[in-house]
Amino acid sequence: MTNGIASFHAAFDGVRNIIFDLGGVLYNVEYSLVEQEFSALQQSSKQAITYTRQTQPEVFSQYEIGAITTEEFCAGLRKDLGLEGSNEEIAQAWNAMLLGVYPGRNALIWRLKQRYGLALLSNTNALHIEHVKPECQELFSLFDRLFYSFEMGLRKPDITIFRNVLETMNYLPEETLFIDDSHQHIEAARQCGLRTLWLQHPDSLELVVDMLAPNAEKAAS
Repeated sequence: MTNGIASFHAAFDGVRNIIFDLGGVLYNVEYSLVEQEFSALQQSSKQAITYTRQTQPEVFSQYEIGAITTEEFCAGLRKDLGLEGSNEEIAQAWNAMLLGVYPGRNALIWRLKQRYGLALLSNTNALHIEHVKPECQELFSLFDRLFYSFEMGLRKPDITIFRNVLETMNYLPEETLFIDDSHQHIEAARQCGLRTLWLQHPDSLELVVDMLAPNAEKAAS
């Protein structure tokens, strides 16, 4: 274990900035709940709905880059997936995946803020951000800048989105660590020269922060 910790410190020596993903890293998201909620709104003649980040229909990707409005998104779901219901009912079903900020995340990010420049980069959309804003107000305030795909017209793993964040923040890639739970996003970030950490389980973030900010005073959870 000692050798592992030493290797971690050596691998991330010189990091001055950290870019965080949101869903699956700081915020608990359960994609299967969308399938359940959409199935309840679906016409019985349509085939079963399968939704994941890797297999999402094009209407989701278009909404995540802001290419269509919320009204057009709901209309597209009715057309492509055979959903029935008002825009409000579809929005409620779409937001069902959003379960809340992981416990203790505000304190962890506060500790890192004492040492590092911080940015948030999320593939997200207008409905989701409006839904989580009240709960995430304190969390979001700890970041120097928030980058949302639907506002940027780009989404991960497009390499351009990483370059835009680096340029906007005046971050050098070799001094910047990107933390995400998606391997394809990690691979894209590496192509831009970013230091990366693939967070395969949300519970491991506390250990990561202990290593990155060992001397920062711990805020109350």
